[in-house]
Amino acid sequence: EGVVYENWEEKVFDWQEVSAMPDVESAFGLDFGYTNDPTALFCGLISNNQKTLWVFDELYQKALTNEMIANRLKEMGYSKEQITADSAEPKSIEELRRLGIRRIKPAEKGKDSIVNGIQKMQDFHIIVHPRCVNFITEISCYSWAKDKFDNAVNKPVDDYNHLMDAMRYA
Repeated sequence: EGVVYENWEEKVFDWQEVSAMPDVESAFGLDFGYTNDPTALFCGLISNNQKTLWVFDELYQKALTNEMIANRLKEMGYSKEQITADSAEPKSIEELRRLGIRRIKPAEKGKDSIVNGIQKMQDFHIIVHPRCVNFITEISCYSWAKDKFDNAVNKPVDDYNHLMDAMRYA
């Protein structure tokens, strides 16, 4: 009860087949972490017509420097993708550009961007590949905050949200 997303399922799919479908675009998002929080890379395919999002890969690791992030993106084969990153870290974004991740850009965050982003994502059917274990954990546990009277408030708990934030950026 109180989970943010109920519009998802875990299902095996071939991402190359999905990406070949008309109207499907790739969507990559990056949430920076370091000591307590992991750096989280969201890798998805999206169809606005079908209102469907396929989650096919992830990076979820603590203590990564920007150089290590750039190397992991290259190893994973995503260094040439357009990646939307947390705009709270302009210095990291600039450093990743210099390290060869040239198409990285900051997320546009307006007022209430978290809740607005969540509402947008709730319109989609989210299909998650079973190999995305951290994404599955987060989407299963990501929940609305409660006030002192145990009523849900219009704001998610600041936990299990690294890939959830990266998905919103993407």
